[in-house]
Amino acid sequence: MKITDKEVFEIAVNSEIRTKEMYEKLASLVKSDLIKDELMFLANEEDKHRRIVEKIREKLGSEETEPKKIDIEIIDEFKVIAEKMGDAIQKQDTEITEVYEIAMQAELVSEKLYKELARYAATEKTKLLLEMLADMEKNHYNILKKQYEYITRYPEIYKEEFYDQLMKDINFNF
Repeated sequence: MKITDKEVFEIAVNSEIRTKEMYEKLASLVKSDLIKDELMFLANEEDKHRRIVEKIREKLGSEETEPKKIDIEIIDEFKVIAEKMGDAIQKQDTEITEVYEIAMQAELVSEKLYKELARYAATEKTKLLLEMLADMEKNHYNILKKQYEYITRYPEIYKEEFYDQLMKDINFNF
């Protein structure tokens, strides 16, 4: 597939917007204030990523670049996960585990895309920013994975406000 840098950045911006919406949807599904706060933190991070990607895209600005061949699997994966996110956001009865699974996939695909974009970056600074975004997406995946493991292992606790009190009562300083 041939695509311009600008078009790839457009896809990335749209993904950041959708991912932010996904985290906001997740936050609306949980009763725990602690989990909501963590999900809203991730939503805000995605918004920051969107602004960074928009700045990079603007830097490319009016430069008409020759379309480059981009690994079609990454773009296709990106489109599939964006569609899944859109569907999950629209559904009223989305299970929290399903949304977490989609969000984790989105973070991994975003990481791949930013790594791929970094290979095509015109400047070292742009390359560094894209690699940093890839690392941040991997970190988001790890945060989600931890919460997902807890949710699936202790589903009853996560359905209750009890989780907040439990986390406040536990002393992790042994």
